[in-house]
Amino acid sequence: MNSKERSQAVLNHQNFDRYPLFDILTNDAAIEYYSGKKLTIENAKQVVHEALDNMVDATRWIIIYPQKEEKLIAEDGTIIEQKRWTAWYHRRFVLTLEDVEKDIRHDIDYFSNPENIQKDADDLDNRIEEVAKIRQEFKNMFLFGNYMIKTGLQLYTGIGLELFSYFINDFPELFDLYMNEGTEFKVKVINKAKKLQEFSAIFDCEDIASKNGPLFSPLIMKKYFYLHLEQIIDAYHKNNIKVIFHTDGNVMPILDELVATGIDGLNPLEVIAGMNLREIRKKHKNLVMIGGIDCSHLLPYGTVDDVREATKQAIYDAGPWYFPGSSTELHNSIPLDNIKAMVDTIRESKL
Repeated sequence: MNSKERSQAVLNHQNFDRYPLFDILTNDAAIEYYSGKKLTIENAKQVVHEALDNMVDATRWIIIYPQKEEKLIAEDGTIIEQKRWTAWYHRRFVLTLEDVEKDIRHDIDYFSNPENIQKDADDLDNRIEEVAKIRQEFKNMFLFGNYMIKTGLQLYTGIGLELFSYFINDFPELFDLYMNEGTEFKVKVINKAKKLQEFSAIFDCEDIASKNGPLFSPLIMKKYFYLHLEQIIDAYHKNNIKVIFHTDGNVMPILDELVATGIDGLNPLEVIAGMNLREIRKKHKNLVMIGGIDCSHLLPYGTVDDVREATKQAIYDAGPWYFPGSSTELHNSIPLDNIKAMVDTIRESKL
């Protein structure tokens, strides 16, 4: 089987030859090793793509490339600290409740305009087309879609948890309207888009937990999250698209409620935060699991033998419907020998 066939088999609960490796690659040494070429900023796209094609079986569509390290200043005064593989944004202004209220009312007005449904559907189709073009650059690798149609609860990521908490307390009716109108709008956009079926499975990325557990109370999750996520997933399912839900942190306390929304898979399974692969598989036999090999401590600081044993254990605990891989990404703090140990162990795995 090739990588695409292997990945599709796991997604569809069919027989496969070995477990497919899923990962995001931002490790210079691994990129050079698996591509056989020296990595520079100038040749980054080609070399990163070759390394991914030779190394992993699957990834999601956000392909990251190294960049020049520098500080930039945006028009609004935000300082962008650009690192080799990432960027940090330092905002130079402070939002108020009045700012948030104004923005929310603007969004509700946007949702109420039928013309914007077609506009956003066209934008979605354009994004899908861009991903499909990226997919053509790979000979072997399976590429998940990553459409990023999130629930309205993710408002907190733009304004901060503290201000978000004040807002939903001071403007509960307005936030109810924002959530309901927004979800209805997003479902219509999904149904209106014409190119959704370019991809058989997509990622929905919403961080709803930390290492200490869910970020929100059971009441908030019940009122503002599960129902809305379920409606979005149902729209994808009606288009024959599977949904992989990505969230960092420990969602074990709400695992059953999360799976009940209809998600087909879960990622990245941060075991160091408390995600228990064996317990997840025991409770949810058909859930596709992706990740689960710790990249915070094990991969950077463990021995080759530690990595091999942990990888074997993860496969034993999470199989059979499992894409083993790091619990976030293969970053530059991980020694090449440990990456090779994980990759080789996965390649030796059998169903």
